Amino acid sequence: MSLILLVENLSIGYNTKKGVLKAVDNISFRLEWGRSLGFVGESGCGKTTIGMTLMGLLPENGSILSGSINFQGKELTRMKEDQWRGIRGKDIAMIFQAAMNALNPVIRVGDQITEAIVTHNPDLLPEQINDRLKTLFDLVEIPESRISDYPHEYSGGMKQRAVIAMALACTPKLIIADEPTTALDVIVQDQILKEIKKIQQAMDMSLIFISHDIAVVSQVCEDICVMYAGQIVETGTREEVFQSPKHPYTKTLLASYLSLDSDEDIAIPKLMETPDLINAGSGCRFSGNCHCRSKGCLTDAPDWINVSSTHKVFCCEQGVNQSKIKIGSCKDHD
Repeated sequence: MSLILLVENLSIGYNTKKGVLKAVDNISFRLEWGRSLGFVGESGCGKTTIGMTLMGLLPENGSILSGSINFQGKELTRMKEDQWRGIRGKDIAMIFQAAMNALNPVIRVGDQITEAIVTHNPDLLPEQINDRLKTLFDLVEIPESRISDYPHEYSGGMKQRAVIAMALACTPKLIIADEPTTALDVIVQDQILKEIKKIQQAMDMSLIFISHDIAVVSQVCEDICVMYAGQIVETGTREEVFQSPKHPYTKTLLASYLSLDSDEDIAIPKLMETPDLINAGSGCRFSGNCHCRSKGCLTDAPDWINVSSTHKVFCCEQGVNQSKIKIGSCKDHD
């Protein structure tokens, strides 16, 4: 497979009154064409910051501190805003977390999607734009008769489908989905997830999926990056990470997943607050919660350990080889 995205040694920070908060610290990952990569971890671990950076949408107090983002041979970290406008929406698009916030309440849904199409395809004729709209609504299974409706006339699920249609308007090569099923009930959530996966495969696009929900990520993604306190701590295929987890945090995360497969009680470790990312020390950031830490973990930086050619863990040998946590079952959903 050809490589579509290569991120190397990327650090992202936010200027605060107390200093620079390093929300993402020296991460590296790669994404092959047509594959799906999931970022999973608790709130505040840096997942959304990665997504916003890949879209060139960091807030004013946010900036790339170091590292490289290579997208199809283009170095995104050196892009100016006018250059980003040529990529954002056309080559890389995002399905945002809150659908209602992504839609203008006083503009018809069809007109909002038309704006995205015309921005990157100014020479299209009106009939071509209309045909494209109908195709998009059919793709996300919204009746053609609802194209001229306002957002408030849509249900929650339909709004999310409309946001997906907007992201697909210019047939991007990479879709970033940031918690796209937040606030939806489980039935609609399942429908949206299947819709995203079906569209990704049908249009042969690459997908980055951001979520704190292990079950959701296991349903959608082929490759996984587990994040904690701004760092990637484990990466591998879905089967490697979820069926044979090695990092103590990954095991703790899986232990928190409630399963109906067994009536046995599972002891879920209680975690302390995430470490201070402004004054983060050199030691392992998970050491305060780790059941198998050594004295060196508090002061020495972890290192990458290769479990296989595709499975890597940011830890020490002791942490990888020991486990006192019984994990639940996180099986793939059909």
